[in-house]
Amino acid sequence: MTTRSAGPWVGVLCGVGANLVWGLAFLVPVVLPGVPSLALALGRYLCFGAVSVVLLAVTWRTALAGVGAHAWRTAAVFSVTGHLGYYALLVQAIRWAGAPIATVIIGLLPVSIALTGNWVRRELPFARLVLPLALIVCGLTLVYVVELDWQSVVQGRSGADWALGIAAAVGALVLWTSYAVRNAQFLREHPHVSSTTWSTMMGVCTFGLSLVATPLVLASGAVRVDAADQVGPLVLASLLLGVVVSWFGTVLWSRSSALTPISLAGQLAVVQVCAGLAYVFAWEGRLPPPLELGGFVLVVAGVVTVIRRARTVPAPPAPVAVRP
Repeated sequence: MTTRSAGPWVGVLCGVGANLVWGLAFLVPVVLPGVPSLALALGRYLCFGAVSVVLLAVTWRTALAGVGAHAWRTAAVFSVTGHLGYYALLVQAIRWAGAPIATVIIGLLPVSIALTGNWVRRELPFARLVLPLALIVCGLTLVYVVELDWQSVVQGRSGADWALGIAAAVGALVLWTSYAVRNAQFLREHPHVSSTTWSTMMGVCTFGLSLVATPLVLASGAVRVDAADQVGPLVLASLLLGVVVSWFGTVLWSRSSALTPISLAGQLAVVQVCAGLAYVFAWEGRLPPPLELGGFVLVVAGVVTVIRRARTVPAPPAPVAVRP
């Protein structure tokens, strides 16, 4: 049985919106090159957590109705796999193996989410995933060939650094793939938990973990801001990353995960990479070279194919509320 209801379309639009918002995380370090990346990360997750605590304090009577301990334990796990743990591994991968290798491995997220999601919950024949995934992979390959500085991969890195960096990048890939698939499962099984409440709960758990990590990060000296005029931009960037990118982006992604087959929603993750690069190009006032532009065209073709295939998808079974 198939459906042409608005659900898949709303889910796709929310998925595209989430990744357009997440793409801003690529632009902020370019706009603020003098601010340490760890300072941005710490500010991001502290703001994400703080706004979540405030929202939950205001809405807890209605938002947490029917939400039990199991949901909170799941939110705590997802705050690691989808936020702090994922980012920590990504930072280490870039440090040990370099940004090109880490970016290429993390760029496999659309493929890993689509295949894993469809394997866990068979919603589409795998044959229907071949064309959009092939277009996305070919497009990303062209983008990476042009955009990434491959010379930096081999400079000053030992075999052990390479191995550790690749392992960290694969670990980050596994964490976020697990988060994306399990998040969709949770929301399907707990329809009484809204995407807004769910994002807020993850933010609260992230806040607790960030408070624990803050003294350790500050003691390392990696977040020191040397210039006084960087404090204001750091605060504004942290608010943008924490409130818009993390909180609002998670709301949109959770909504998409609840309405769209994860095998289709996962492929939309490629929008994040392309949006991030497009924001950087616009900021720098330049156009991508022709080969990279061709890669963007292939990626867009893959995303359009995903959207077209969301028009007629197998009707998901009616959600069954699980008693917390």
